[in-house]
Amino acid sequence: MKVLPTLLAASVFMTYASYAADSAVVETTKPSVYVLDEENQRLADTYARMLRYYEQRNFSSTRSVRVLMSNYPHHVEPILYAAFDRYPRHYRHIIKAAIDAEPAFTRDVISAALNLRVADPAEIVRIAVETEPSYAEAIVGTVDEIDPAHLNEVIRVAVTTEPYTADGILRANKEAEVGKLESIIQAVLAAAPAVGGYLADTISDIIGSAEAEESGEIKQDQERQRAITLLRSAYNAGGLTKEQLNAIAARHELTSQELDSIVNQ
Repeated sequence: MKVLPTLLAASVFMTYASYAADSAVVETTKPSVYVLDEENQRLADTYARMLRYYEQRNFSSTRSVRVLMSNYPHHVEPILYAAFDRYPRHYRHIIKAAIDAEPAFTRDVISAALNLRVADPAEIVRIAVETEPSYAEAIVGTVDEIDPAHLNEVIRVAVTTEPYTADGILRANKEAEVGKLESIIQAVLAAAPAVGGYLADTISDIIGSAEAEESGEIKQDQERQRAITLLRSAYNAGGLTKEQLNAIAARHELTSQELDSIVNQ
């Protein structure tokens, strides 16, 4: 096709500030500009031209993004940068189209949407989990890397949207420090208390998954304290029955006194 080379001739500089003026969902307290590196900016300019070309031929924003993602999957960031700028109010359709076209690049799609702040992180996660629930732990993990202050909220949204993503989310965080994991367990079980019984084995597995830095008696004490803390969180959140709690405590060789401290504190 001869028309495509003409799309490379000119460039359009886009700032996130201009995008923010068009989008009511951007958080104004955050930095107003997201800057691409020189190469990605050049690519974004090219894809902006291509989007205009497709639009002239009556392609919808969804179809245009699918075509670009299918042909240039490694250019997620500049494609979405251009698409969100041209269609700021179509962010839901753009995120879904990009993930549908290339599910393996879901993490990259979420990173672009978060960095460009096209919507609240919880809304971005809801759209992504609805589109590709099998990538829920990767989606939540991406938010944790880019905007960790929203972690518990996006876990709640992910698990509420698709309850059986809870297992993957918990297992993906099994090596987290105990305070963070305690918070994650509470967020998961608060969002979907009905799956608590289903998660009993998962909770038991992650309790014993961490490697203590010390050895001997100190290591054993750290492991027991970790088990007590996490079981208390799960039990108080309503995610475990008394019978399940007793079974897990026995599996980890907790004493009756330790079990009492979990139930009564």
